[in-house]
Amino acid sequence: MDNKKDLYWKQNTLFGLLMGSSFCLASLIFVWSGRSVAMNPQLNNITTLLTVVGIFMGLRKYRDEALGGSISYARAFGVGMFLLAIASIVYALYTYILYSSSSELFAMYKNHILLMIKQVYENSPMYNTLTETFNTFLMPVSIAIGEFVNHIFSGIIFTLLLAWIIKRSIPREFQQN
Repeated sequence: MDNKKDLYWKQNTLFGLLMGSSFCLASLIFVWSGRSVAMNPQLNNITTLLTVVGIFMGLRKYRDEALGGSISYARAFGVGMFLLAIASIVYALYTYILYSSSSELFAMYKNHILLMIKQVYENSPMYNTLTETFNTFLMPVSIAIGEFVNHIFSGIIFTLLLAWIIKRSIPREFQQN
């Protein structure tokens, strides 16, 4: 039993770290190519694809190698959420470091947010309040927290589906009485 717990932590933490690193690498490619990472739909699509592939591969690998080919829906969901949490933490730390170390990227992000607020709320009485609030509270740590929450919530949907796809019970003829 202890071996299964050790394998759980080692294998799933490593896989979560690899998923998070792949998110960071995708973002860095956009940064290095001079493209914006702030609310970029292409980057969001890439990280979504990496999330689905990473969770699927991580669940399947854990099911087949650590559990002998069978896993319940609840355990698959739990493992998927663990993978997602590790990956999201890695990406949130990366985001914090990225926007803390580059005032230019932070300014681009802030300008993008303020432009969106202006386009949506310019004729609204809330416009000045929202602009002041974002100018006051928008900082690298709040961006990182937002990225963490965004990845967790979007990943829950995929984890629910992937856990259902991956679950497999032991056939009755092989179960011990």
